[in-house]
Amino acid sequence: MASVTRKAPTSRHERRGEIERRLLEATERLMGDGASFTELSVDRLATEAGMSRASFYIYFEDKGHLLRQLAGHVFGDLASGAERWWAVAQRRDPNDVRAAMAAIIASYRRHQPLLIALSEMAGYDPLVGATYRELLTGISGRVAQVIEDGQADGSIRRELPVEATASALTWMVERACQQNLPNRDAGYNSELTTALTEIVWGALYLHPTGQ
Repeated sequence: MASVTRKAPTSRHERRGEIERRLLEATERLMGDGASFTELSVDRLATEAGMSRASFYIYFEDKGHLLRQLAGHVFGDLASGAERWWAVAQRRDPNDVRAAMAAIIASYRRHQPLLIALSEMAGYDPLVGATYRELLTGISGRVAQVIEDGQADGSIRRELPVEATASALTWMVERACQQNLPNRDAGYNSELTTALTEIVWGALYLHPTGQ
């Protein structure tokens, strides 16, 4: 396969983005080979990413800081998948919800080691925990907007409390992926996609998916 030549970053912001991309790929490679995030040293991460330890510390205070930064990239990917529904929610099409759920599950599969590490570290690292909650709150906010718009046009149940419903659905999808996907093969993706689609659609919309 031909190698892809990337344009050299010119600004500090671009350089930081390139460093984070390389470290994300390095972290996921190492964790995909069986290493846990807690046992990965800065030296090993830096070496795998093709940089020096000194370069690592130019951009990051420690591994926790790195994990918080990488979380933003990963959740951005998850949100991009969810946009397949959010961006066209006015169409009121259950296939859009299905496409979003399938994309979220695929992104979780792709970033599974890092997301597991993030969930685990959130339990004992207050800064990682705050970042995790903040990112999920951001996603919940986008779901809340979909609910508000749907209630305004009469397609979504008006009796639903917007913020509580959005938060519950967001955490349901996150927990379903986090708890089930690590122990199931890729064949399970379609089952989970169907389950989440039916639950989300059934909770929000006034018409069944078959109508």
